[in-house]
Amino acid sequence: MNIYIAAKYPFLRDAKEFVRREGVSTEEILHDPLYQRARDMGMQRVNDAIERGIVGNYVTADETDALMTIFSYPVARMIVASIGSDFLRGRYALAEAKRAYSSLTGEDDEFVLGVAKEFGINATDGLKIYFTDYLKNAPTWSDKWKLVNMPLKGGWIGLKKVELARLVQESLREKIYNELIDLRPPPNIKKVFAEDVNRIKNMMQRKEMERKVEIGKASISKFPPCMRQLLAAAQSGVNIPHVGRFALVSFLHSAGMDTEEILRLFSKSPDYNEERSRYQIEHITGKISGTEYKAPGCSSIKTWGLCPVEKMDDICRKVSHPLTYYRYKWRGKK
Repeated sequence: MNIYIAAKYPFLRDAKEFVRREGVSTEEILHDPLYQRARDMGMQRVNDAIERGIVGNYVTADETDALMTIFSYPVARMIVASIGSDFLRGRYALAEAKRAYSSLTGEDDEFVLGVAKEFGINATDGLKIYFTDYLKNAPTWSDKWKLVNMPLKGGWIGLKKVELARLVQESLREKIYNELIDLRPPPNIKKVFAEDVNRIKNMMQRKEMERKVEIGKASISKFPPCMRQLLAAAQSGVNIPHVGRFALVSFLHSAGMDTEEILRLFSKSPDYNEERSRYQIEHITGKISGTEYKAPGCSSIKTWGLCPVEKMDDICRKVSHPLTYYRYKWRGKK
């Protein structure tokens, strides 16, 4: 892989190898005037994610440009991690993944196959993928991507290049998001980008306050950690699994929200589709299915991998149902 390709896909192993071979320390990247462009571009990546929902194309006229673009990626990740906003983590991860998808659609099949395999998506040279790998990576919340609507034969699904690139997008989004949760940036990142970090923090706090506004009889600030995390993921465009959407909608309904109020919360997602969201909500709440589904308990939430163990508080450890947590919070207020 040449340096220009690495600049387009700075999350790949070969791009990381370029960084390693340069032997540049984190301190140099953050303080040396030589890497000011990398710092500026790193901040631009974050701003693009917030304002446009997709990271931009950056000019790489020569190898220096390409190298600065490669370095800008870890800079952007450190900035996002230092702010500590789950909404921003989701927004940034999606924006980088969308940028990668846009570039991959212009590559040849062999290159897209290689990137897919690096992310554990085992596709064949004929762009076929086994259905189990497909289900792990496809955005099956969309009717277009449901298994029943795909050309399945003998367990294999034939994909177009743009479809395989879309699976890479989802896998990359999840990878970046999870890495940002565990990333511990150096403390001085906040000093280097003090003005911008404060600006973004204030912006994220305003968004958080918007999510905590009382709607009807429900108050988001009193939701248990699992539901707050699911809601933040949905609003930032993170593709949460079907069971996650079911758990969130059924909980919101039980907490007193009607269809329009739930739709208002989901409408903040970059991938919001009102018709599809309304159908899913009205099916779960019984308006069109005839069955009003109950919100799942903590045991199911944990089984489905939706319980943010690291965010559990004392109330979580006392209750066995998210609604019990919510009622406990209301009683505490009264």
